[in-house]
Amino acid sequence: MAAFLVDQQLPLRLARYLGERGHDARHIKEYPSGATLRDSDVTAIADREFRMVVTKDDDFRVLHLTRQHPAQLLLVTCGNISTPDLLALVDRHYRDLAAAVEQYRFVELHRAGVFIHDPS
Repeated sequence: MAAFLVDQQLPLRLARYLGERGHDARHIKEYPSGATLRDSDVTAIADREFRMVVTKDDDFRVLHLTRQHPAQLLLVTCGNISTPDLLALVDRHYRDLAAAVEQYRFVELHRAGVFIHDPS
């Protein structure tokens, strides 16, 4: 199963949700100085630990497309959303999402579904 590093602007509950489904999921806030780490630090941790960065921050998309770092990216593009609604969105698309993150390096989760951008 995929391993995840959930970025700081997404809730800790998302990492817990993924962990409850058998994934190795950590939130950046679980790391020393996690809340103050730069994008490059988050990317380095994710790549070193073979984790897919889960983020709403478009800067990671640019880094992934131009530098291939982070090596794996799950970009959440649902706009402002409450934590319960985010978890419901992930749950609704979980089967497609779980399959996509196992096969592809750049996956997008949108209110309309799961989109693949970068085949591995």
